[in-house]
Amino acid sequence: MKKSVLLVLAMLVTAAALPLAVFAGRIPSEPLAAVTQTIVATSVSSAHVATPATTLRTTVATTAATTSTEPPASEPTIAVLIDGIRTETDVESAVVAIVAAEMPALFPLEALKAQAVAARTYIAYRAAHPVSAHAEAVICDDPAHCCALADLDALAVGWGTSGQDYAARIVAAVEATAGEILTCEGEPIMAVFHAMSAKQTNSAADVWGGAVDYLVSVAAPESEEEPERYRDSAIFSAAEFRTHFLAKHPEATLDLQSPDWFSSFDYAESGLLRSVCVGGVRVSGQELRSLCGLRSAAMTITQGTDRIRFDTVGYGHGVGMSQHGAKILAQQGLSYRAILAHYYVGCELDAAK
Repeated sequence: MKKSVLLVLAMLVTAAALPLAVFAGRIPSEPLAAVTQTIVATSVSSAHVATPATTLRTTVATTAATTSTEPPASEPTIAVLIDGIRTETDVESAVVAIVAAEMPALFPLEALKAQAVAARTYIAYRAAHPVSAHAEAVICDDPAHCCALADLDALAVGWGTSGQDYAARIVAAVEATAGEILTCEGEPIMAVFHAMSAKQTNSAADVWGGAVDYLVSVAAPESEEEPERYRDSAIFSAAEFRTHFLAKHPEATLDLQSPDWFSSFDYAESGLLRSVCVGGVRVSGQELRSLCGLRSAAMTITQGTDRIRFDTVGYGHGVGMSQHGAKILAQQGLSYRAILAHYYVGCELDAAK
């Protein structure tokens, strides 16, 4: 199992077009009013978007002074790359920064707690399995490689008069789960997450080619499909797609007079397109998603005489916890422990060592 995890991690590191999560820098919303291409949730009365800060504070955010305290001087720190600059911070402050960037502050508290545990676990996993891309730091602030991080104080200012209350919710979720991580066989798991899944989440094996015991396909909540752009489409002219694809795969045969470039579709039960032949070249659904800038690889493809249409479901790589699914499960009354157990199968909730 450990070898499989390492294999998947190596694949994950190189998948720059497959962000772990895409909720960075959004205004809190209750309920979630819309999901845009950048997954920015706006409140019913607000149409502006706060610009996220990328500076990580080295103490727990001061915006919620009534619920947060300075970490003990003896608390161990980790190195984090912020805009390419190595920064020392304690783990709980890093978790605050991740939750602030990755999930709307007015998601249910149990969903925020689940996100906090996933973030803390991801840090623990990366600490145990350093990557060569930034060996001098445990994680970086690039969501295409690790996860987004934000300055909670700066976000609170952008959120306006309720900013302090929103920030306090994030800090409360982190403090309520302080030190808790998910483990499998006593080791921290690779707690990846994504914005929203299709009818099921994807297994690590289907997306990255290596099986991981706890990253298997599980059912999505019935109302997972409610957000705007849960279903999305992108249309390309045949000539445009041909140019882009041949730049990557010049060996492909794409005749503009022939509307049958796609064949031999291989789908997972979740709806993920594992692979497809394009002009005689087999490519993964993830590569096609990256090449075309699609929201997910859970897609159907329709080719006409002069255009190609991609219809997608969900947003993100679909592995691990669905953030919007966590919101729905929390609204249904599930605790953060139950939410984590649903998405990370067979794992245990332990105190970090």
